[in-house]
Amino acid sequence: MSQEERKKQLTKALTDARAKTLWLLGQVPDDFLRRRVHSFYSPIGWHFGHVGRTEEYWVVSEALKQPVLDPDLTFLFADLPDNPKDNRVNIPNRSGTIEYLDRTRQRVIAALEACDLSKDDRYLGDGYAWEFALQHECQHQETITEMLQLIHKQIDPTPVEAHRWNSEHKPEMLEILGGTFCMGSANRHDYDNEADPHHVEIDRFRLAKHPVTAYEWTLFMEDGGYSRAELWTKEGWDWRESENAVAPEYWIRQERGWAFFSPLGPRPIHPDEPASCLSWFEADAYARWAGKRLPTEAEWEYSASVDPSTGLSRRHPWGAQTATAQHACYGLNDWGPSIVGSYPLGASAFGIHDMAGSIWEWTSSKFLPYPGFRAFPYDGYSKDHMKGAHHVCRGGSWATAAPILRSSFRNWYVPTYRQGFLGLRLAE
Repeated sequence: MSQEERKKQLTKALTDARAKTLWLLGQVPDDFLRRRVHSFYSPIGWHFGHVGRTEEYWVVSEALKQPVLDPDLTFLFADLPDNPKDNRVNIPNRSGTIEYLDRTRQRVIAALEACDLSKDDRYLGDGYAWEFALQHECQHQETITEMLQLIHKQIDPTPVEAHRWNSEHKPEMLEILGGTFCMGSANRHDYDNEADPHHVEIDRFRLAKHPVTAYEWTLFMEDGGYSRAELWTKEGWDWRESENAVAPEYWIRQERGWAFFSPLGPRPIHPDEPASCLSWFEADAYARWAGKRLPTEAEWEYSASVDPSTGLSRRHPWGAQTATAQHACYGLNDWGPSIVGSYPLGASAFGIHDMAGSIWEWTSSKFLPYPGFRAFPYDGYSKDHMKGAHHVCRGGSWATAAPILRSSFRNWYVPTYRQGFLGLRLAE
């Protein structure tokens, strides 16, 4: 690809992402722009300004060593200890945030047009800083979508027509032949926690063909899953009692089925969609109840990426091609996960379905550095979270953008977190 083609590619990707970001901003009620709706999050309006701040900071300030447009807003929209989440309520109003996004974006695109992407520079070479900004914006789109669910939980009435609660889906475990594979990514545009590629040996094991469904989750609930302490770790049981958790986050019991507080308001849950909005503690308890376990992070990536006929890893479960609507449920193309098994063309070479999009899947592994890990471009994205307090989840969700759906991508949360689009797949 020529330099001019690369610039056009980046400009289009950034423009398309920004259109989706601004559309999401239009879904936020004015009363909630500056309000914190959960202790985990900054105000939802802050996330929009943070997108503009991040791309200006890394492209203009760090890569090109030029001053930012507005140092005060650069600080206010920064994720820094000196700017705690409670201070972030002091952001501009909607029009002020849109103006800030427009001004910073103009600088970023002008810098791209003027830059020599052939430079041997970690930030400028092949447009690294712009690609970093793009992926960052896509990730915050998903965070914003999570927060819209919290908002609708507060403002929407609960009644909604539910699906009849039965299922013909048959769970199936597939044999995964062991082997050695190269885990991680050597792509310079992927994140620091995915590097360096290293060889990992995987023993033979079995993995569920599909994620655990909502219907299967209700069987756990009906069998006393939330009241049987023996199914939970001590920490998990303490969390369950303190939260008084009796169902996944956002689930609403209806007369003949279940509903869900979605980012656009209540919707019925289909029995055969993946169970979602689960903490790691819940996922772990379910696996114990089922007599199985959560897969390790390495087992998950092996099953998603390796072609057993060649022993080589593929960027996505289906191959090298970027995700399309035939491969996965992703990118806010719909407003919830699809029925499991809806995308046979997206299956991995082992025949495992739904390993990209729909719901993130918890693994048993802690978020720790790979051998040879080096933080870049800063410690705060990966390194500061690699202290053993977080568990890895993999695969992406229906709100995850295409650039994030690669099989090497690592997401992570504390085990109490269940406000995200988080589910599970069983292993044994």
